[in-house]
Amino acid sequence: MAAPLFRSQVSLAVALCACVAASIGAAVSCVADDAAVAQQAANPADQIVGDWRPSDMPDADIRIFPAKGKYVGGVVKAANQTLVNTEMLREIEYVPATRTWKGEVFALKRGMFVPMTIRLTNEGFEMVAGSGILTKTIEWKRVVAESSAVGR
Repeated sequence: MAAPLFRSQVSLAVALCACVAASIGAAVSCVADDAAVAQQAANPADQIVGDWRPSDMPDADIRIFPAKGKYVGGVVKAANQTLVNTEMLREIEYVPATRTWKGEVFALKRGMFVPMTIRLTNEGFEMVAGSGILTKTIEWKRVVAESSAVGR
């Protein structure tokens, strides 16, 4: 199964499509890709889509993407390779009235999913995980795409 396309990947696909069409003189249609980019920009719930790094896991990147009308997230890169492909976020739904997302996050130390709420900040987003007196606030920052080095 192919990995889901994210906004930057879709934009790159649109740009590549236009370049190829221009260079070979062909009329290639990229309307579907343009529509996907426009839809993501118009949907405020999609602001959490992409790769993120939680402050309590500085050596792990977690990708959040839409799935079956909700959002989910899993580890895509980690120093501890056993964490890669681990589901970390599930059942995330956007709440327009409060401009927050609610769902569940996997608490590694507890070995179980706990409720969580996400609220955007200027630096990324803040997640409050747990319930009652057993809550923890975690800052998440968007992972900036690394340029590939020649000769790797």
